Amino acid sequence: MNKSILLAISMFLFPGVPAAQQAPESTSHSQNLASFEQALINRYEWGQEQPRTWSIPERLQAHNVPGVALAIIEKNQVVYAKGYGERSALSVSSVDQNTLFSVGSVSKVANATLLLKLVDEGTLKLDTDVNNYLSSWKVPDSRYTRKHPVTLRHILSHTAGFNVHGFPDFLPGETLPDTLDTLNGKAPAKHRAVRVRFTPGSTMDYSGGGITVSQLVASTITKTNYVSLAKDKLFLPLEMSRSTFENPLPESISNVAFAHNDNGKPVALPRGYEAMPEMAASGLWTSASDLAKLVIAINNSYQSKNGFLSQALTKDMLSREQNSWYGLGPRINGEGDSFVFHHGGANNSYRAWIEGHPETGNGVVILTNGSNGHFVHQEIRNAIAQTRKWPVPSDGGFEEPELKN
Repeated sequence: MNKSILLAISMFLFPGVPAAQQAPESTSHSQNLASFEQALINRYEWGQEQPRTWSIPERLQAHNVPGVALAIIEKNQVVYAKGYGERSALSVSSVDQNTLFSVGSVSKVANATLLLKLVDEGTLKLDTDVNNYLSSWKVPDSRYTRKHPVTLRHILSHTAGFNVHGFPDFLPGETLPDTLDTLNGKAPAKHRAVRVRFTPGSTMDYSGGGITVSQLVASTITKTNYVSLAKDKLFLPLEMSRSTFENPLPESISNVAFAHNDNGKPVALPRGYEAMPEMAASGLWTSASDLAKLVIAINNSYQSKNGFLSQALTKDMLSREQNSWYGLGPRINGEGDSFVFHHGGANNSYRAWIEGHPETGNGVVILTNGSNGHFVHQEIRNAIAQTRKWPVPSDGGFEEPELKN
């Protein structure tokens, strides 16, 4: 069968995804790209002179993780995208690059990009008191905020002073809190009320509670529910057709990776996955191919004046804020060719990882459907970086700055 017919068949079976992402041709270049699949090293053997290497299926089995999907980005192009293993331990249902996963706190990078788009459009300002935008709920007045009001810059860099690090997931049948329940710590929410507990800007404390405040800011100022706002302002422009903040994820959506515990056993039955109503903080459902588009958009916006975000604002986004490990959304490390933005995600039954290299246009997305998935994405990430000779250090070795007490 000739190449043109193969291309036509591929585009029919996988609309909107380049054929090169489905099955790279059997050339030395594609074989070199795929060499990472056999080059995973047990994390306990990193740094050894001659460590044993493993395949991706072998490490999935070792860590009791049913499946993983990934996308490799070089020079702002997806050069490899593929799924491995199964969507569910209960059936033969292969993961591919379009399989939907819950990505936990990677949601915060998508939320930050959405908010910065509103800043670019003049709808929001980074350094304005967020209470100027809020009506149904406001940051409570306290001795910490009287002289130093909370801003979006504080929230996105985790220096706003908010408590509530993260949120429990919700099982099928449980009533979900709305945004006000979440902020007020009111049932059915499962945590304390979101409050400021130190002077904004003085130090960093990671807070999903603060990110929920930014979600309310975006919805209030645009008079649009957050799910629709993200679709209209972020997902549609970036052609992220397999992404949504809707929770629970509608059961009508197909090709979903189901939830598994650290023994690889299915959980959250009968539906097969939890709900994360704190959308901006942890509620994004997306695919490896879609998240790669977000990474590329951020890389492009850093490099070009014609990106999704303005170049100046993107450079602000990708610069560490004072007293923080974070820029405006992602964590930031390195400089020059080793400059990287990154973020992990961890809901009850899913682990995710993204990183982008703004100077080179490289990056990676790795999504898993098991509680031990962070071990898998660490080992895959390192195998990719080593075989592709990326100058960015191991994700386990990214340095953390000293913070004020």
